[in-house]
Amino acid sequence: MRCERIYLNESDVRVYIDTYVCDIPKRRDAILVIPGGAYREVCASREGEPVALAFVALGYNAFVLNYRVGREGDVFPKQLIDAGSAMLYIREHAEEFNINANRVFAVGFSAGGHLLASISTMYRFDEAREAFGDKADRIRPTGAILAYPVTSLLEKTHENSFKNLLGRPSGEYTDEERERYSVECNLGAHIPPLFIWHTAEDKAVPPEGSMRLGYELAKRGLPYKLAMYPYGPHGISLGTAQSATAPEHIQPLASGWVAEADGWMKTLPDY
Repeated sequence: MRCERIYLNESDVRVYIDTYVCDIPKRRDAILVIPGGAYREVCASREGEPVALAFVALGYNAFVLNYRVGREGDVFPKQLIDAGSAMLYIREHAEEFNINANRVFAVGFSAGGHLLASISTMYRFDEAREAFGDKADRIRPTGAILAYPVTSLLEKTHENSFKNLLGRPSGEYTDEERERYSVECNLGAHIPPLFIWHTAEDKAVPPEGSMRLGYELAKRGLPYKLAMYPYGPHGISLGTAQSATAPEHIQPLASGWVAEADGWMKTLPDY
């Protein structure tokens, strides 16, 4: 397996992807893994490499993103640009990585789920067009898996994620900002199919946000899958011993999301 670190920003070494690319010369689908961390840190040890290896075992070539967080000034749209840069790099080096450039999926966890939803829905925003020009459409994944995602400023939410993303408490946001950064307010035919999963016991990121997102997708007739598992706290990642850092992270029911997502991705058309 080809494992290397590829830096994506000449002025900031924190922006990179780690590659998990099979040596076997067979063209594969690709998946970008975006760990969470409340836009304060990047939880790659739990939501990065273990997830990449799980998808490699299913036949994907995988990439794990590290993006800018944790310092003063690390606010939107920097994270959008980092994730978009990773998607573009993977697609533009498809021959090198032996992947199909039209089948690059992504999975994002918690705040990483919000970031993935951002490149899936906001790639038409001025910030994306300014950063990527006529290539902005290519930062959109073929399909997006949102794992216990932070989604909304209009529902109960994880306040610290938005505070870190925008650099100030959510009580200071205008109504326009609340809608702009809420995933359910940016839906349309331009977005990729979404697979959303959450656990009903999540106390950190309320599952109501995922349920509302599913409802809004259904209302618009957009393709999506919503899986709500009954057990498990926030941050269970794979739900198996491979990613667990506490006994309660091992959740046999919720761990089925990987196989479900794999089956779902196989049904999606190229992009």
